[in-house]
Amino acid sequence: MEKLAGLQLQFKNRLTRLKEIRKMDQLTDEIRAERDNLLEETENLKNDIDGILHVRHYENLDNGQGDGEYRPNVNLDNRDKPKGYEVRTAKQKKDFRSLWGENPRNDYHWNDQEHGCSFYQAVFSGRHHPGLTQRAMIEGIASEGGFLVPTEYASEIHNVALENEIVMPGATVVPMIANEKNLPGLDIGNHGTNLFGGFTASYSPEAGTLSQNNPKARNMLLKCAKLYGYLRFSNEVFEDMTGGGRQIAEICGKGLGWYRDKFFLKGNGAGQPLGILSADCVVSVDKEEGQDPDTIMYKNLLNMLSRLWMGSFKNSVWICHPSTIPELGELSVAVGTGGSHIPVMTESNGQFKILTRPVVFTEKTEPLGEVGDIMLADFSQYVIGLREEMRIDFSGHKYFDTDEMACRLIERHDGFPLWDESLTLEDGSTTVSPFVTLAERA
Repeated sequence: MEKLAGLQLQFKNRLTRLKEIRKMDQLTDEIRAERDNLLEETENLKNDIDGILHVRHYENLDNGQGDGEYRPNVNLDNRDKPKGYEVRTAKQKKDFRSLWGENPRNDYHWNDQEHGCSFYQAVFSGRHHPGLTQRAMIEGIASEGGFLVPTEYASEIHNVALENEIVMPGATVVPMIANEKNLPGLDIGNHGTNLFGGFTASYSPEAGTLSQNNPKARNMLLKCAKLYGYLRFSNEVFEDMTGGGRQIAEICGKGLGWYRDKFFLKGNGAGQPLGILSADCVVSVDKEEGQDPDTIMYKNLLNMLSRLWMGSFKNSVWICHPSTIPELGELSVAVGTGGSHIPVMTESNGQFKILTRPVVFTEKTEPLGEVGDIMLADFSQYVIGLREEMRIDFSGHKYFDTDEMACRLIERHDGFPLWDESLTLEDGSTTVSPFVTLAERA
């Protein structure tokens, strides 16, 4: 019992400090860092406390009789930590449970049978329902209102979005507890002089003087912005929906996925994610001399591959606008005098490839001839910060005269490339990047 009491006291003290921070008008960088550490510490303490409270096996107790001392026959220090809120890399799963675990911080659940209707039916009925929990998305601002989406419904929306997304499945995803999170990083550097912005190595004779260099660190700040998704439908449509309105989860999920992709690719970073095409680390390959407007040449593709950071090759994909298909489909390499032609873009089992790398066609980038119409990208070098909570709002008044319902879904996230600049290779002049585009050919 002494260990449990100690953990509970630590938990209480950290909550008290978090409440003090929440009341502050302005937060310094130091206070923000303290807040983030406190949130992580309270989460770990909560897990330890829950682990004690859920252990049901006791030692040295005879039919429930004994000295009353709590003695779990497990080693709490060595037990497996609950999964969730762990950084997910390119090859790892990013479904709801993989990101936030079996016991996410949002413990708001909805049982259709217990509540007599689905969550969506309760929300859109416009009547009071005791099962609905109205919470704010921004800590300390109750006026934000809205209905927190229960875990099982949020899971549906997230997983539908993930299935229809391009960037997030291959990106580095950081599940976030607070609205901001600092990430450490190293300067990209110039391999002509050093690695990682400072690291060098050299051979030295016995007792020789060793040169000293320190890699330079930099700070990257994930700061979540709110993405609003709007939906408008008639009350008859909602009443005719099967499954208690679960089609809404599919609509919202696909919508979230579409817009997240768009901003992860093209966002300007001002109150929204910094998209790849807007980042300083992107390398743009020049068009060929005399190249016609709105064309793609085989030499363009070879030059783009030569400017890809080779550490990104195995994760790289070609991202192409559908308007590039006629150009790519006609590209071929001639084999000898009078020989056959080998197509540049190949297909196998429904998967297109160029120079051995997969091709993904999407409208979310730029059309033929514009910068971004074809891009070679390694999404593992793009980081996404994602909050677990989603909120849903509704209004039956905005379109009252047409008997329609307005629905608004809100999610918070951020994203930007892990690189802040391109890398100069050892030759001192060639620049490479995980993200390569082709210059404008208008």
